[in-house]
Amino acid sequence: MSALGGQTGRMKTPKQRRSQATLERFVDAARRLLAEKPFDEIAVNEIVLEAEASVGAFYARFGDKEALLEHLREVVTSDASDEIRRVLASRDWETAPLETVAREIVRVLVGQHRAHTGTLRALASRKLSARAKAVPGGNPVAQPPPALVDLIKRRRAEISHPNPDIAVHLGLGMVASAVRDRILFPELSAASATLSPVTDAVFVDELTRAFLGFLGVKTTGGPG
Repeated sequence: MSALGGQTGRMKTPKQRRSQATLERFVDAARRLLAEKPFDEIAVNEIVLEAEASVGAFYARFGDKEALLEHLREVVTSDASDEIRRVLASRDWETAPLETVAREIVRVLVGQHRAHTGTLRALASRKLSARAKAVPGGNPVAQPPPALVDLIKRRRAEISHPNPDIAVHLGLGMVASAVRDRILFPELSAASATLSPVTDAVFVDELTRAFLGFLGVKTTGGPG
């Protein structure tokens, strides 16, 4: 997926292929640095050096460092949309077992958080910072794919919880929180410390089991 987006606040959209390639280098450099340390500890000069570009080239594309983060948010959102389209086209979800649908929702959430950990951590920090009001806050991949969620809601007959709609929303909220805490902020989560040796594949299976258990859906314990 290209890291190139449209006009994003203080970002200048590149028009030439060479300029687009330079933008890609800045995006890749920022993501590598964000994997190592918090956004506030990264200077523009570090991004420039990591991208093997110039300060002038940076400011020719971004008004400031916050504008780069805003663009990274759009990159994450676009990547997530591409992944969801791929998932939806991968099989006939209407006939898939409910357990399979639930597991795929959890897998997508875990995969997207792993792919964009540094950026998502930075965005969460910006949301809590009064100094960054111009940067859209929130987690662009926190919500499960709506099309798959709707599939679960349409299978109310398989859900034994007394209020299926509320159970689906609350259950998915708990799933999203567990994914966020384990992947983005493991140092703040006692459960993450306990689960640290657990692979993501096992985490997906167990989180799926917990979600379906909350809904009151019987599980087979394996991929569908």
